[in-house]
Amino acid sequence: MKSNTQNQISPALSRGLKVLEILAQEESELSLKSISERLNIPSPSLWRILWVLRDNGYLLFDQDKKTYRLGFKFLYLGNILLNRMGFRSQARGYLKQLVELTGETAELSARVKDQLILVDQVEGPEAIRVFSRIGSAYPYFHATAPGKVYLAHISGEKRKRVMDRMELPRITKYTITKFTELENQLKLVKERGYGFDRQEMRIGVSRIAAPVYDQTGKVVACLGIAGPSFRITIKNHEKIGKWTKDLAYQLSEELSQQASAGL
Repeated sequence: MKSNTQNQISPALSRGLKVLEILAQEESELSLKSISERLNIPSPSLWRILWVLRDNGYLLFDQDKKTYRLGFKFLYLGNILLNRMGFRSQARGYLKQLVELTGETAELSARVKDQLILVDQVEGPEAIRVFSRIGSAYPYFHATAPGKVYLAHISGEKRKRVMDRMELPRITKYTITKFTELENQLKLVKERGYGFDRQEMRIGVSRIAAPVYDQTGKVVACLGIAGPSFRITIKNHEKIGKWTKDLAYQLSEELSQQASAGL
């Protein structure tokens, strides 16, 4: 026989998990009304659930748009899981190889809802180098190499829906602000196997990134480099891109083999 406490908590917990799941599935943020209609939860009950999730860092609330999205607590928990699964330690070896090959700072980034998060990095040896704080968020997919990689690997109708909701703000004078130009860039990403941005997010900084896949073929991370634009140039980005792509492929293979072995 269940106690009164269990009877009260279980439905709320179940509803809370459903809220998190629906937000994880969506590319966009959702309002209280949208969540209420999709899950058939009365607004007053849902508001209490959302408040608890916000208060504990599991949701972020946009005051202007009155919408909810997943919070950074998931990044914190995800990092713990990645460490325990050995993913970060596996990737670190490839980051170091990339530094040795290129002389630039190597980065591992992952997508968290509508942002890119720097999960790990190994600094390059040069006096003039790029350094970013681990956990930093890059909200503009159109202006970064990892962002272009993720967009390029969203298929058909889903990508169209994502692109329809996107804005292309000009961050620097080099930022892509036209959808036709961005689509052409995404085609190049698929053809080359890596993404390239040249001073599109920050003047003087360029990035190259390649996709890391899981055993199902889904992009789970990006392996890449960041460095001064006078060293990462139009002339050498193909060579650097190939190194990056090859190492990302090797990491993908290692992850797939590990998953197949049930490790």
